[in-house]
Amino acid sequence: MYPIKAIHLSMEPAVSVVVPYAEGKPFNPIYVCANDEVLIAKGGSSIGEARIEAARQAKNEWLIFMDADAIYPADYIPYVKYYIRACGFPIMAAKREGGFGDLFFSVHEHGLIVRKDVFLERTKNYPEGVRQLGRRTDVADYFRDAVKIPVDYYHGFTTGEKAGVAAGVGAGLLVGSYLMKRF
Repeated sequence: MYPIKAIHLSMEPAVSVVVPYAEGKPFNPIYVCANDEVLIAKGGSSIGEARIEAARQAKNEWLIFMDADAIYPADYIPYVKYYIRACGFPIMAAKREGGFGDLFFSVHEHGLIVRKDVFLERTKNYPEGVRQLGRRTDVADYFRDAVKIPVDYYHGFTTGEKAGVAAGVGAGLLVGSYLMKRF
């Protein structure tokens, strides 16, 4: 049903891969190791709540958060597992390419790698049902101190980024129109 492919054998410990998904939306292939658990996070009044609920159900010590509409290289999970073992930082983040990239934020929830106990501790007071600027809230603000690792993935413009661009273009057109009439 979902394009998830176990293509890697791994001697590394298993991880839980959390992928939020809304029916009918794009779902790009995700490549995992044969020993990994994949949790499709649905429901909740926010995408953050869906991620948190999936994390609670996860069976493994480490959580790797991915988005269904992002593009991750086939070797993404093995590289992330290498950094989990080599660095041991409890909170890490992969580098986002595409969209606004890391221009405004250096940590995005769809590139977050975090130990399950740390994730659940930090999100225990997550405000359920809260919306910001009309959008569902997510969890990245709880993890802005993540250590960046040199593992890349591609995520185009998010819904929020598209709305921001549209608002900026709309405001620019209004100002331009006003100025054209004045001069």
